[in-house]
Amino acid sequence: MENIMDPLPRLQDYVRRPTFTPVKLGKRFKQTDQVFVRAMRGELGEDMAKVNITTPPPHPLDRTVFSPNMVRALLWPGCEAKVHEYKVPISDKKKMSSHIKEVAKEFGADLVGITYLHQAFVFENDRGGEPINLTHKYAIVMAKEMNYQKIATSPSWYDHFEVGKTYHDVTVLGVHLANYIGQLGYRARASVVGNDTVVHVPLAVYAGLGEYSRMGRVITKEYGPRVRLCTVTTDLPLEIDHPVDFNVEHFCEICRKCAINCPGQSIPLGNEKVEIRGFLKWDENGDDCYRFWRKKPYKWQACSRCIAVCPWNKPSNLFHKFVATLAIKFTWMHKLLLFFDDLCYGKKPKIRDQPASYEDYMMKEEDYWQMVDSTSADQALLTAKSINRTKSEKQKT
Repeated sequence: MENIMDPLPRLQDYVRRPTFTPVKLGKRFKQTDQVFVRAMRGELGEDMAKVNITTPPPHPLDRTVFSPNMVRALLWPGCEAKVHEYKVPISDKKKMSSHIKEVAKEFGADLVGITYLHQAFVFENDRGGEPINLTHKYAIVMAKEMNYQKIATSPSWYDHFEVGKTYHDVTVLGVHLANYIGQLGYRARASVVGNDTVVHVPLAVYAGLGEYSRMGRVITKEYGPRVRLCTVTTDLPLEIDHPVDFNVEHFCEICRKCAINCPGQSIPLGNEKVEIRGFLKWDENGDDCYRFWRKKPYKWQACSRCIAVCPWNKPSNLFHKFVATLAIKFTWMHKLLLFFDDLCYGKKPKIRDQPASYEDYMMKEEDYWQMVDSTSADQALLTAKSINRTKSEKQKT
């Protein structure tokens, strides 16, 4: 059978029941069609445009990690590595791949995988509408764990801060690794949240970090879906990893816990899949998900409830590692494992309270809405291009 994803491996050669299947080569996805950008254009309603991804949160801790005050935005201009004039000769791709993974973990990665870069997973444009032309051969996909206890408070400002902090961590990680590869004499580009060039989740699947899930996120053996991703694309000669089989397809079919607990009802309960841009997969309704994010913007501006309730999301200890191994090896144990998960954690796990001290310095609600009114008008998208433009304007003055 023809492999339409060549040079990527056929998922069916490594996974008995892939959770997403390529059926044809569809069009590349435009970032200008992302729900965040469409919301800013008013396509999801006036309220969704008013409180958007560039709106400052009401808590000062959140404002340090989310736009427009986030420090990670200052790193975006460094995503494209400067290539050193001396190119290190590479005679052993396997050895270099092992070295790159070691370096990535030195920079803070918890999981690292390597695959070929396929144009199907390269965005057609950036959030500002500028075309993306990425011709690198390889993709190094990295994952960073989020804190289990903090994510359990979702939806709240406490888990929102954890997400933003982890976004900062993977940005530092990606920029560091891309620039290290540049110092080896090879082209490299970090794709990080807010300055993305690639779609991370399918690349993570092909790189062997985990499997695609009902909720649209990658399920890893080590942390479940409780990770954030970044990718470095490069021409550095590397040896690729291969997809892994965790039996996630069967588990997700009988679990449905993310869909049952989704406050926005945006995750499908059924097992039927739909074709999206050439891939047969479960279809999460991003619009409904985003509408819940903005339902009570003074209380929260995002949601990770699906991640929090997933049975694969457990503290990383010997017992849970053993249970994960059972789930991977024996599909006949899935119902039993789910029974005990419901028994111990509940079919609808309780939302964990955020620390009471976290409320001490929250601005008053009327002050928050005044801030929204003063910042929502003509709020520009935060992109690497706008950051560069701002820096050059400051230099001129």
